[in-house]
Amino acid sequence: MRNVWWRSHQITVELTEMQHRTLRDIVYEECGINLHEGKHELLKARLAKRMRIVKTREVSEYLKVIEADPKEFVNFIDAVSTNHTYFFRENHHCEFVVKNTDKSEYLKIWSSACSSGEEPYSIAIQLLEGGYRFDIVASDISNTMLDVARRGIYHKDKVRFVPKRALREYFQRGQKKWEEFVRVKTTVKSLVAFGRHNLVTDMSPGEFNIIFCRNVMIYFDDTTKQQVVEKLYGSLRKGGLLILGAAEGLVKIRHGFQYVQPSIYRK
Repeated sequence: MRNVWWRSHQITVELTEMQHRTLRDIVYEECGINLHEGKHELLKARLAKRMRIVKTREVSEYLKVIEADPKEFVNFIDAVSTNHTYFFRENHHCEFVVKNTDKSEYLKIWSSACSSGEEPYSIAIQLLEGGYRFDIVASDISNTMLDVARRGIYHKDKVRFVPKRALREYFQRGQKKWEEFVRVKTTVKSLVAFGRHNLVTDMSPGEFNIIFCRNVMIYFDDTTKQQVVEKLYGSLRKGGLLILGAAEGLVKIRHGFQYVQPSIYRK
């Protein structure tokens, strides 16, 4: 028996084992994210939100919706693949780039799992500060997050680790009803081109000097990691850097990278 209870504007979902397996397989095939049993509650919460929005009362009904409606299918993938982020997160990576990159070279950079845009904007700010010439391609599987990134408006909590001088230089403070928010200035936004990209299924958007692929491969199994790492390797110029999340590495992965330091590799 599938149980869904509606109370006011909230919905609580109870997934059968088969439904969990079906949804897990859909997500894995589409974007390589492994929603194992440890992600059961996360899946339920994100599913409940989408069911409430499209006004479906049964999980079986919602499965039919995402099968018939490509837009809602993308919305569902958006919902389960979105991760928390903020400006200057794991900033030692950017500090490494600034200290170890030749300023005479024009840099092409790919922020390959950019979420809502904090990562590529953080990179752009620090390279601007360092006097580098560059442009950044920023991609994510979530259209919802890309829309947020393109707007460039964030709650002030997201910029709590940005140095005060950089905050004054590269952000505008909101007024009145927007006083709790900041906007990324055009000087930064103009250096970042956003677009949707699926790391598992899509072709590379170009050839780069530096690729940031942080805090996404922890959601992949070893087979998917192998496929993604091979694609990223092929997307780097000789001598280019691959930068993973601080908790990520290339253990169990066959690759041609040279280890530089934890989570940083060179082609």
